[in-house]
Amino acid sequence: MRAPRITATGRLQRLLAILQWAAAQPDGAPVDALCERFHLRPAELVKELDLANMINADSPFYDEMPFEVFVEDDRVFVRLFSFRRPMRLTPAEGLALVAAADSLVDDDDPDGPLGRALAKLATVFGIEPGQSIDVDLDPDGGEAGRRLRQAVADDRQVSFVYWTYGRDAVARRVVDPWDLFNENATWYLAGWAHDAGAARNFRLDRMQDLAVEDTPRTQPAPEAVERSARSVDEAPQVVLDLAPWAWWVAEVHPVVSAEQIDDQRLRVTMAVAGASWLERLLLRLGPGATVVEIDDDLGGPDLAARAAARVLAVYQPAAGDPEAAR
Repeated sequence: MRAPRITATGRLQRLLAILQWAAAQPDGAPVDALCERFHLRPAELVKELDLANMINADSPFYDEMPFEVFVEDDRVFVRLFSFRRPMRLTPAEGLALVAAADSLVDDDDPDGPLGRALAKLATVFGIEPGQSIDVDLDPDGGEAGRRLRQAVADDRQVSFVYWTYGRDAVARRVVDPWDLFNENATWYLAGWAHDAGAARNFRLDRMQDLAVEDTPRTQPAPEAVERSARSVDEAPQVVLDLAPWAWWVAEVHPVVSAEQIDDQRLRVTMAVAGASWLERLLLRLGPGATVVEIDDDLGGPDLAARAAARVLAVYQPAAGDPEAAR
């Protein structure tokens, strides 16, 4: 007798359980242990992990990856991101979501699931679905921007809790503020970071618990303050040309910039946490990604080729081993 077919809901619950259990294993979860624990054959486990990667690729989260899954040496490694940090919509993001969703609501079924969700979200922002919205773009970077400008004028240090994407680290930073600038509709603070002992730029939307200190600034602003997102987060960067089917990368992963070169190429600049993450991304994209520029810290333009050679070597039989060649 065949086992009852698992429902879509049941499969999703099982997948989440697999990800959570594997993520809790600091040295990776052995494939055999996963199969035994969740009553799966190896081929079935591969399908589940493929499903996880498909979900990851289609994620709507722009600021962080939901999770990262890879297999190495018969072990499954999972890093969870969005499960640790809840997603919070800014007012601008919420209003954009309301406006976009309102255009999709079926007039014949306004009380359907999308209509009900839209009504709840609109209530949070104090508007009515379908209501015309006047958008007033704040030229100062919001309340945080105004406080930081005042700190610059008063010659005061500032401190804030900051999430550094490049290292996936959250810490309190003490900064001598120099200037604020806007690039690609995102506000940045340029200043001297005391923990790093160097000039840094910080995204305002990654700051929390901003405080203006009584301590005067110790590092005066240079004559030419670098106003570029290039130095944000202290992470090395890579420039990729993406084929159309790989353009999802710019929607799923944080990018410094994205420019459509022609109908067949999207050029993205990405801040990368480390070479191993970039290797896995390039192996996944294959011919869909071409390295245009890459920081030396990430290993050079042949990074993907070297990674592919290592993977191939794992599966090739050792020379002179007749048993492995069978």
